[in-house]
Amino acid sequence: MSLGKILKYGVAFLAAGMVLGAWVEVALAEEVIVDMRGFYEGDLVVDGFELKSETRLSIYAIGAQLKQSDDMYAYGWIINADSREPVWVLNEQETRRYKKTKNIREYKDEITLPAGRYEIYYYAGKPYFLGDINISIGDLEEAIGLLDYIFRDDDEKYEYYSEDIEDLALLIKAPDGSFTKFNPIPELCKDVVIDFTRPEAEFAGKKGFTLKKEMTLKIEAIGEYISDDRVFVDFGWIIDADSRKRVWQMDKWNTSWAGGGRKNRGFDGDVTLPAGNYVAYFVTDDSHSFGDWNVMPPYDPLHYGMLVSFVKEGEAGNVSEYVDDYTEPIVVQINRVGNDQFKSQGFTLKKDAGLHIVALGEFGYQDDFVDYGWIENLDDGNIVWEMKEEDTQHAGGSKKNRRFDGIVTLPAGNYMAFYVTDGSHAYRRWNESAPFEPTMWGITIYGAGKKFDASIVKTFDELPPNTNTLVNLTGIGDGENVRKSFKLDRSQKVHIFALGEGKGGEMYDFGWIENSSTGNIIWEMTYRKTRHAGGDQKNRKVDTYITLEPGEYDVYFETDDSHSFPNFNASRPDQPHKWGITITKE
Repeated sequence: MSLGKILKYGVAFLAAGMVLGAWVEVALAEEVIVDMRGFYEGDLVVDGFELKSETRLSIYAIGAQLKQSDDMYAYGWIINADSREPVWVLNEQETRRYKKTKNIREYKDEITLPAGRYEIYYYAGKPYFLGDINISIGDLEEAIGLLDYIFRDDDEKYEYYSEDIEDLALLIKAPDGSFTKFNPIPELCKDVVIDFTRPEAEFAGKKGFTLKKEMTLKIEAIGEYISDDRVFVDFGWIIDADSRKRVWQMDKWNTSWAGGGRKNRGFDGDVTLPAGNYVAYFVTDDSHSFGDWNVMPPYDPLHYGMLVSFVKEGEAGNVSEYVDDYTEPIVVQINRVGNDQFKSQGFTLKKDAGLHIVALGEFGYQDDFVDYGWIENLDDGNIVWEMKEEDTQHAGGSKKNRRFDGIVTLPAGNYMAFYVTDGSHAYRRWNESAPFEPTMWGITIYGAGKKFDASIVKTFDELPPNTNTLVNLTGIGDGENVRKSFKLDRSQKVHIFALGEGKGGEMYDFGWIENSSTGNIIWEMTYRKTRHAGGDQKNRKVDTYITLEPGEYDVYFETDDSHSFPNFNASRPDQPHKWGITITKE
């Protein structure tokens, strides 16, 4: 629902002077503070009032609750406009059944509030978003009724609800002359450093600011936390613009339930930062955002998002806008990677260097990455960096989107950066919500820091030729039987590295060497010769040396119809791109 619509319902109804008949007529000495009615499904209505002194309020409310739930999905509440904390919330325990309706509840009582400013809200929610409310089923008949409701089509659900939606109401009265009214929306966001409140779906806000001295700032942030996945999907953070390190972020431990749906979590506290340049961010996914809630909104919906403000008055002069023009030279850029891709980029470092790596990928089945990047030292064949879950953070959108952002120092040498994707959920072909930086899907390597000397780096697309390589049959996929021949003019000790699939004493993806003249098998990758290659136990490798006599040889590698590069059906091995066999001269 747009902000304009909220204002319409929060103000226009009051101007109309509607009342609830006899209940108002009894209390002639009282004046109506708010009269909210005539809702449409999904409406969020807001209004504000200020009490001059401690005052007793009369409240009449009609809300809605599913029979099988303890939670209400249409209800009103009041918050303190200064503390932003609720002072009254319509709940099922204090209501009674309204007339003979199925799910409508009635409330009539009085409360006393101290002098102060308050905001009133009413949310006419959707009764069929059940994933974030408490369901209580007493018997088989209730269970069958709930299942019948869940599997109705949307039109039937709306009809079920619309029969009673016209009864929903919130009427609050106070003694004549005890209060004044105000519109709470323009009151927000005065003299603030950052205002990312009321963001829409798929919002990505970024704004820089400079602190001229050490300052304590107040941060109010409310976002969406998916407890089953243990990730925030609507959240904010602040980085140091010079070091690029996060100095504050929302997480499960520094936030608490913000009211409404269980996934609403909020941070409200003071953060002290030294003088310097900073960049604040707030992002949302494609659902449950301001004006388009898919469960009950938080108690302070106008502050959904992030607001950074001053703790002390008169501090505005110590803050200025900062334009984030931070750039680092690009060493490797492999991004916008689609499905079923295997990409690589080589680079040479002339001396030791710090590299800033940003990589986005998919953490999929078997608790392993299925879209991921890594860097290999070409001089010794060792992996010097790879994406691991514990080193990554949620990248926004689906829980399986992960992001690495860090500094890695590498010695002088030759390197190859790799990136591989499986057959689903990649750039422009997402099967769940996309990450917040979809174009960065892949791996990007920067020279760390503004003063990085780009002249120490040289890039190349293909592996440098190795005169010692006799056979390189790698990156082998499902259902293949490949062959490569070579000739030796003298006796030669060779290094064999083979990576394949084996289980229970048998090999299913494996290689062997035959004498071209006789057809005799000279060497074979048997299960007893292999050891675990990382990942699933069926990933097997051989890393050995043998001596071959002069002659011609044929090298074969055969795979079955599953679990090979790049589409492994279980956890991948440590060096997946080497699936196959490599033979080099010692």
